[in-house]
Amino acid sequence: MLGQTSAPQQSGYSEPGLAPGDQVLVRMYDFPEAAAGISLRLEGDGTLILPYAGKIHAAGLTPGALQQAIVAALRDQGIVKQPNVTVDVTASMALNVLVQGQVVNPRSVAITAPAPLSYVLSQVGGLTGLASHKLTIVHRGDEMPTLVDYDTRSPNSAAMNTLIVPGDIINVTYEGVYFVGGEVNHPGIFPIGGALSAGQSSALLGYGLVDHVTLLEALAQAGGITAIAKRSRLHILRTENGKRVDINVDQVKLSNGEVADPVLQPNDIVYIPPSYLRQQTNNLFSTALSSLYAVTQIKTANF
Repeated sequence: MLGQTSAPQQSGYSEPGLAPGDQVLVRMYDFPEAAAGISLRLEGDGTLILPYAGKIHAAGLTPGALQQAIVAALRDQGIVKQPNVTVDVTASMALNVLVQGQVVNPRSVAITAPAPLSYVLSQVGGLTGLASHKLTIVHRGDEMPTLVDYDTRSPNSAAMNTLIVPGDIINVTYEGVYFVGGEVNHPGIFPIGGALSAGQSSALLGYGLVDHVTLLEALAQAGGITAIAKRSRLHILRTENGKRVDINVDQVKLSNGEVADPVLQPNDIVYIPPSYLRQQTNNLFSTALSSLYAVTQIKTANF
């Protein structure tokens, strides 16, 4: 992990208590009608009303403490000597982890105890191909956020096992995209991570990605340049300090290895203009082919 605070440890974790609005499933196995479970929501005053046990103040209690409180209420009323009760939390903001940003299915994930980061991310479908590998975990209270270098292309056990506790917020930021337009066969918007092959990988799901994208890789991703492209003058349009910068590249020299292959930055625009001479030559060639085809068709018809 790069430049991050230490992950919270399970030994220092205190399970959050229930709060008004939380929902629990209480099973009282000594009563047939309640053995399958009774679904209850904590009232605004933090109480629950249970058959046989009556009103119980549940706010601030952990599920285990609430279970003991119900057992004590049943025993104190002399209904059951050794009550058999379980409590499961079915909905609770304090027992959820919010995962947002560049994941396949951003949502809240229910956990009742610390869980590895890899598990929580798997519950939301993993990272998208547009995701940065630098994740931010915001904790409850005054604890400093945790920064995690979570690179799916080079798994790190320490990052994958970073403990996430209920109430955390995981934010996955945006890596960025680049744009390719003009005389290419498949102009479009592509993730800066760069799928190795548009036909064999998925930018959304993050399969087959590389760490960065060079100009030649971007052109390959866009299906290559067309026959009428002006190969001697490709443009990389980049914004630096609020100003537009036009970087000119000779694709012929680039392909021959005579100049360095520039690495693209997020939001770069690669534009390949048409060559007037190539365009005219291509038009003349197309016209000649059409004329030849027409003459051939006439001769065939005369026979």
